[in-house]
Amino acid sequence: MAKQTFDSFDDIDGVILQALAENPRIPYSEITDTLSEMGYEMSPEGVRYRVDKIIDLTTVFFLVDPQTVSWEILRVAVSTKDTENSKREAFDFLCEQPFWHVSRGVGTYDLYAVGSLPSLREVDELVTRVREAECISKVEYIVVTGRNQDMTQYLNMDYLPTLEEE
Repeated sequence: MAKQTFDSFDDIDGVILQALAENPRIPYSEITDTLSEMGYEMSPEGVRYRVDKIIDLTTVFFLVDPQTVSWEILRVAVSTKDTENSKREAFDFLCEQPFWHVSRGVGTYDLYAVGSLPSLREVDELVTRVREAECISKVEYIVVTGRNQDMTQYLNMDYLPTLEEE
């Protein structure tokens, strides 16, 4: 089944997502109270409807702290060769490797990937495999040794359009 598109994502959706990120079991009535304090009128049924719509847009993403399980986080940035199909080939190649996130876009690099591996030896083997791929011209990487994770910044309300802007 095709994913449904969301015509607009507004402040109310952001408040709902932030509340659910802080406490996935929060009652809809508490979210309604929070919205009311912010000047939005919505019933618990309306919140439930919005949550159902938001769930259609999201992916479940459980991250284990790799340091706790003694795994290494590998992040690679890849430039591809200047051939007709190199970007597609490199993307497909990375998707076949043990990366749990592979993305392509516009910027300094053509592709970006993140994986978790149980040892530095396996990190080294994977980086070597990526470097040796025919369609790839350059690989830069980092093995993460520390990180800050602030999910409140994931959906920073300052960057969402306000209802007045629409």
